[in-house]
Amino acid sequence: MTTQNQNSGVPVLIVEDSRTQAEYLQHILESEGYPVEIAADGSEALEKIKLRQPKIILTDIIMPEMDGYDLCRAIKRNKDLSHIPVILVTQLFDPADLIKGLEAGANNIIIKPFEPEHVISRITSTLQSPAHPDYEGTEPTLEVSLEGKTHHIPASHFQTPAILLSTYEHALRKNTELQEAHNRLAAENQSLHQQIANLEREQGKNVASGKISGSLPSHASAGTGMPGQSFPVHESEERFRRIADLSPIPLSVIDGSQNFRYLNKKFEEHFGYTLKDIPTEKDWLSAAFRTSSRTKNLIRIWKQVLECAGDEPHHTFPITGKDGIVRQVEIHPVPLPDGEVFVVYQDLLDKRESNRLRSVLESIVNSSNDAIIGKSLDGTIMSWNKAAERYYGYLAEEVTGKSIDLIVPPELREQLALFLKRVGNGETIDRFDTFRLKKDGSRIEVCVTLSPIRNDEGQIIGISTIAQNIAERKKYEVSRMFNQQVLHRR
Repeated sequence: MTTQNQNSGVPVLIVEDSRTQAEYLQHILESEGYPVEIAADGSEALEKIKLRQPKIILTDIIMPEMDGYDLCRAIKRNKDLSHIPVILVTQLFDPADLIKGLEAGANNIIIKPFEPEHVISRITSTLQSPAHPDYEGTEPTLEVSLEGKTHHIPASHFQTPAILLSTYEHALRKNTELQEAHNRLAAENQSLHQQIANLEREQGKNVASGKISGSLPSHASAGTGMPGQSFPVHESEERFRRIADLSPIPLSVIDGSQNFRYLNKKFEEHFGYTLKDIPTEKDWLSAAFRTSSRTKNLIRIWKQVLECAGDEPHHTFPITGKDGIVRQVEIHPVPLPDGEVFVVYQDLLDKRESNRLRSVLESIVNSSNDAIIGKSLDGTIMSWNKAAERYYGYLAEEVTGKSIDLIVPPELREQLALFLKRVGNGETIDRFDTFRLKKDGSRIEVCVTLSPIRNDEGQIIGISTIAQNIAERKKYEVSRMFNQQVLHRR
């Protein structure tokens, strides 16, 4: 109740042309006590902002008249409104879209679909993020190259802990999930092939002894209590089903009669279909390829790939989910007994975009003129950008895995331990001047900000440090003041 009372003083403006999406976000925020106002596009949003300034704005990108990028730019260029944080809420996940949002001055980004907890944690972290000072007319930018184009990101709105590191962690986790799932599936594939061989040997023995005749029982219906079942469920099969239900990759089993016998939870979440929606392969193909102009050809190729399961390693199809979104999906069919096929579905967008996003985010962090260091909660160095190498003289490989104490003067280590504890509890230590040690033993004066790194569930998983060389900052200020005096004299 205390949190809701605190949130009641934080009005939020939602800018979304989809009424359903707007009302869903409104429900999430009002459940947490936030007062909410809704605008259908950027133009209406600007009118509402001028009448009643919100504390934070959540805006979709693709909208009629004025899109989210233009709205964000309009807000950040208005000196009376530029202090208002803007979060882009979008289904766009291409790194180029991320860069475009940063160029527009966005303070944070939420990727659809999202969980309510994720929305609340992003709002909380954005509101707690330190604001960067504005530079009069000469705002510094970060120059980032992507696919042959150069982008300039405003440094004053460049909230590294909020946007980059949290999204970077998301990309890393996605890559880890995909790799772990791939390893588990490879192991289970080998186990299934061994199981098939064992069943065939067992059947051969039983046929030879006159105990049974005929074909192997269905893998998908084994152990279900159906009449005529001669074999119990094997432990490896039970283990496989448990793993499959927890797998982050969609899986299915199709029997010899072209009926879907099994869909794991990830299949239902990813594509939106349940066994009631697609009881047969025909139902699945009609739904999966309904928006394609090549439906008949795709169905023919699908059947051919499944008939040759085991011979062709994989094939890519444009599969339409229940929500109407078309995903490029690579399928890996594995033959099972009695004509059944076990199918693995890998969304290429997840795989490619997580790899590209990770690469782009690394490029952005390394393009910064400030030293950016990622640490675990106990102060172990996890990441170290190019500017940190220039500041402190250590290469990333020299310090990764070591304590941050390496660059902290002995008399300041007790203070640092207290700071790490405070940030671990969710506090941001904003822009304090201190000293750090270089590799050669000399000292460098820096202005440091410590911020919590949160995952998508809002849990604090690490600490980010952004350090600015005070000597360079003072040099910039002197240069700026000199230029102003020269211009004034003219």
